[in-house]
Amino acid sequence: MLKAEIRLQDLRGRVWQRAGRVEFGRSWIQAFDHPALEMVLVRTDGQWFAVVRERAAGMVTPAAVEAFDLDAYVELYQECVAWPLDYVMIEVMEGERRMRIRAGVLGSAPIYCRAQHDVILLSWDFADFLGVPFALDAEIAAHYLTLGTFYSARQICAGVTMLTERGSIYVAPGVANYCYPEAVEVVGPTDEQGGFDPAPRFRQLLHEVLTMRPIKESGATIELSGGMDSATVAVAARHTMGRLSSKGILLDGKHRYAQMERRNAIVAQLELRDSTVNMADFLPCLDLRTDARRKEHPLGEFYLEAFEAIWADARSEGAQYLLTGIGGDELFQLFAGEMAPERLSSETMIAEVGSYAESILTQRALTAARSMRLFDAPTSVVSMPTLLAHVCRAPYLLRRGLWPINPLSDPRLMEYCHALPLSARFQRTTMRKYLNLGLNAGIFPCTYAKETFARVLPELIAQEADRIASQLKDCALADFGLVDQRAVLNLLEEVAATRAEAPCAPLAFFLWLERFVRQVT
Repeated sequence: MLKAEIRLQDLRGRVWQRAGRVEFGRSWIQAFDHPALEMVLVRTDGQWFAVVRERAAGMVTPAAVEAFDLDAYVELYQECVAWPLDYVMIEVMEGERRMRIRAGVLGSAPIYCRAQHDVILLSWDFADFLGVPFALDAEIAAHYLTLGTFYSARQICAGVTMLTERGSIYVAPGVANYCYPEAVEVVGPTDEQGGFDPAPRFRQLLHEVLTMRPIKESGATIELSGGMDSATVAVAARHTMGRLSSKGILLDGKHRYAQMERRNAIVAQLELRDSTVNMADFLPCLDLRTDARRKEHPLGEFYLEAFEAIWADARSEGAQYLLTGIGGDELFQLFAGEMAPERLSSETMIAEVGSYAESILTQRALTAARSMRLFDAPTSVVSMPTLLAHVCRAPYLLRRGLWPINPLSDPRLMEYCHALPLSARFQRTTMRKYLNLGLNAGIFPCTYAKETFARVLPELIAQEADRIASQLKDCALADFGLVDQRAVLNLLEEVAATRAEAPCAPLAFFLWLERFVRQVT
C-alpha cells in the first residue's frame, strides 16, 4: 500500500503532504498511486500520523490537516484504526523520535520492513529489498522445503520483516520491535435449526461487501476460473456493479471441456465481456538460471506467466480492480468431528507429500523442519490461506496497476459462514443455493469436477527433466547444507517417470527456492 524511507532524525522536522506523498526532511512516505487508495495526514502538537487506506463508499477524505486540538486528533485517529477496509498507518511522536507502523485486518497488500542504523525502509514489493546481500534464514527455508504453511512476520531474508495483519512495528533510536496482535477467537458452528435458510443473509452480506468500495463498472474485471467461488463473485458483481469483463485461464486435460462449458454458461447468463488464455501457451518458467525471472519472493505465484497474461489484458482494457474468488475454499470449512471422505483423502495426500519433501533434506534441515514453529502470526478473522494468497499475488498485481478485491475473504462473511450448521456448510450448500438462484441450477451439481492446476507442473517437469538435471549439477541449497543433491535428483527422476502429483509438489517448492537463492547470493 505504501513505500517509505524514514530517518528517525527527521521525525522532529516539519511534515507536509502533497500528491499522495508525505515528506519530512530527507524522509518520505509514498502511497501506491491507485484510485482504490487515499492518503490522510493528521497533525497536532508534537505528534502526527499518516495513513494509506482503501477508499470506502460514502466516506469523505479529509484534506491534510495541521494543528488539530488533541480531542479532534484522537477522534480522527480512532476513526482510522477502526476503518472498515484495509490500511497501513504510521504514527510519529516528534520529541522522542519514535514511531509505530501498524496494519489493518485484511492484509490485502502487505508491506515489508528493514530497519538499520536508524533508517527504516518500507515497501509493498519484497523485490525492493533484494539489491543488497543478505543472510538466508535456514529455519524458514527448511519449513518452505517441507511445504510448511505459515503466515509470519519472519521472512527467508534475515533482517526483512513482513507487517502481518493487525501487526505493529515500534521504532525508536537504536531500538526496533515487532508486535503481533491478540489472536482472534475462532467462531464455531451453531446447532441445527429447523426451517433455517442461510442463503438470504449470505446474499445480503456478499452484496454489502461489493458495495463497500466506490468502484465504477468499467474499472473492474473478474478472474473467472469456472469454479463456484469465482462464479459467486461474478453473480454478486453483476447485481451490484452492472455488466463487467471477465478473464480466465483454460486448462488442458480431461477437465478442459467441462471448464469451458461452465465458463461459457456463466458468461452468457451474466453478459460478461470475456476473454481467455490457454495455460499451454503460458507455462511456468522452470529455468534455474539467475536471469530467467526477475528476483521475487520464493512464495510467489507458481503460474505467474498465465496470470500475468490475463492481468495485462485487463489493464489494456482500462481495468483497475481485480475481483477474485480467493477465500471461498475457507468459507465452509469443516471443524473437528465433522470429517468427510474428501477431507480424509486430502489428509492422506498431505502426509504423502510431506514424506517426499523430507526425503530430500539433510539431517540438520530435517531437524529444523520438524521443530514446532514459535513465530507464526496469531489466528485472524481472515483465513491463513487467504492471507498467504495476498502475499503471493499482491506485488504482481500492484506492478500491473491492479488492486485486488477478494469479497469471499471479508471477515463478516467468513464469520457468518463459519457459524452455520453443518448442513449449510457441507458441500457448500449455502453457496450452491445462491448460485442456483443467480445462474442456471444445473451448472454446479454436487458432483461437478473442480478445475485445477495440479497436472500442469508434473507434465512440464517431466518434459524438462533433462535440462533441470543438468542445471542441478551445482545446487545452491545443497551448498547451504539444506538438501541432499543426490536425493533431489532422485526425486526429479521419479516425477519424470511417474508424473505423479505427490512427489511433484515438494520438487516445485525446491525449484522455486533454489532459483531464488541463486539469484540473491
